[in-house]
Amino acid sequence: MKKIRSNVFETNSSSVHSITMCSGEDYKKWKDGELLFERYGNRLVAKNDVLDADCEEYLTYDQFKNIEDFYTFETSYITPNGENVVTFGYYGYDS
Repeated sequence: MKKIRSNVFETNSSSVHSITMCSGEDYKKWKDGELLFERYGNRLVAKNDVLDADCEEYLTYDQFKNIEDFYTFETSYITPNGENVVTFGYYGYDS
């Protein structure tokens, strides 16, 4: 394995991995349709800030859960300060 870009882990594999972390509050807003998942930025964005919410780059919660050819995951935990943090993502092979 060769380090090509700073702060980025890369392999020569065809597998795809995505992980995103957010507050429990933002995660609920996503599930309620107020936010969209920016697939290529791995972040949640306000639906009102997106010019073309119908393009494949932005996903609703339901669309995310049904990404074709990939498995999705989600888990949450409470920090020592009592904050709810949610981690979610997808993985699989880009054939």
